Amino acid sequence: MGWMFVPLVQYHGGGAAATIEPLKEHLTHYGQRLANLFGAGVQACYRGPQLYDAPETKALVEKWVSFYKKHRQILDGDIIHIRRADGRDYDAILHVDPAGAEKGLLMIYNPLNEVITRKLEIPVYYTGLKAKVGVTEQEGKAKVVQVNGAGKISLTVTIPAKGYNYFILK
Repeated sequence: MGWMFVPLVQYHGGGAAATIEPLKEHLTHYGQRLANLFGAGVQACYRGPQLYDAPETKALVEKWVSFYKKHRQILDGDIIHIRRADGRDYDAILHVDPAGAEKGLLMIYNPLNEVITRKLEIPVYYTGLKAKVGVTEQEGKAKVVQVNGAGKISLTVTIPAKGYNYFILK
C-alpha cells in the first residue's frame, strides 16, 4: 500500500517543473506515470481539472484504463519484487495469482535513455506454475518456457528507452 499522487497542475509551488499541463505537450511523461501506476496495480489521486486535454491524451488514458480493466484480477494480486528501482538499470515486479486465469504479470521498467536487453531469471513458484509457463509479451503470441529446478524461468527481454514492457504468464 502507498499514497500515490499525480500533480497534473502545479501543487504548492515549483513552477513549470512541478506540472505536466498542458498534458498534450507532456505525453511521454504522462504515459510513463500511467504505465508505472497502472502497471503496479495501484490507484492515485490526480490533482488537476482534467485527465486529458486533447484526443491523444484521452487515448493514452483510455489505453491504461483498459489495460487495468483487462488485467484487474492479476494486478490486484500479490507482488514479488524482482529488482528494486534504483535509476541505474531496469526495475521489475511480478504480480501473482495462482487462482486466476493469468497466473502472473511481469512489469519491467527502463529508466535509462537507451534501449536495454536483459536475461532475467523470474521466480514462478507463487504463480502456481510448475513445469511449463505460457509467456505472452504484451498482446503478442504466447511461447512456452520451461521452469528450471530452482522454480524459475529464463526470459530475455528488451525494454525501450524510458519505457516499459510486460509479460503475461499462464
